[in-house]
Amino acid sequence: MQKFTQRILLTITFTILVFNFSSIAQNEDAVARAKAKYNASIRFNDFQVAKNAVYDLMVLEPNNHSYLDSLAYIYFEFSQYASAALVSRESLKRNPNNQLVLQIGAKSLDQLGALDQSLKMYQKLYTISDDAFVLYEVIQKQYALKKFDDAMINTELLLGKNIVNGSNVYAKDAAGNEIEVPFKAVILNMQGLIARGKGDEESAKKYFKNSLSIAPKYALPQENLNPKE
Repeated sequence: MQKFTQRILLTITFTILVFNFSSIAQNEDAVARAKAKYNASIRFNDFQVAKNAVYDLMVLEPNNHSYLDSLAYIYFEFSQYASAALVSRESLKRNPNNQLVLQIGAKSLDQLGALDQSLKMYQKLYTISDDAFVLYEVIQKQYALKKFDDAMINTELLLGKNIVNGSNVYAKDAAGNEIEVPFKAVILNMQGLIARGKGDEESAKKYFKNSLSIAPKYALPQENLNPKE
């Protein structure tokens, strides 16, 4: 009787092991197919299919949270900013210092008009990255929220960074053509806007003139210096 019982237990154990190995193999095959589907869709720029593949992978590998990053990026590329912001928030719960996701989340919230939340994300991103261009995003949000004193302080901090003196950015000339202008000229123009926001028109015009002195074709300081009624 004891040998019979042992034989039954061994048979049950073997059956369970075979079932588990079979399930694992099937899951691995499904994961491989979903990844192949994702890679092919990205190669052919079909983000809708890529998004579906990412959802498949999230179901198949629920503990792999890196798929959230891909999903946030896809939603952002589709201009589905609400979804991109929500997925970014979920991803950041698991990896709060993910710079790519912070940027996606901040830009998405900006597009949605949630400037306070966007500013917080950009501030955190700047703390992690020390990136001058991220600091400029912080300044823009502070200006839009009428945090003029904070914005002006940050423009001075930005002007003190070495990268500013050697960097150009794209802007528009008076005809609407895209041109390269010194990053410093863009910051000086922003300082003019901040000064105007504070009611200091005399200082504002000085900033606009300084911006034009190093970027004569830069349209924004020209327009800001002589605003249309």
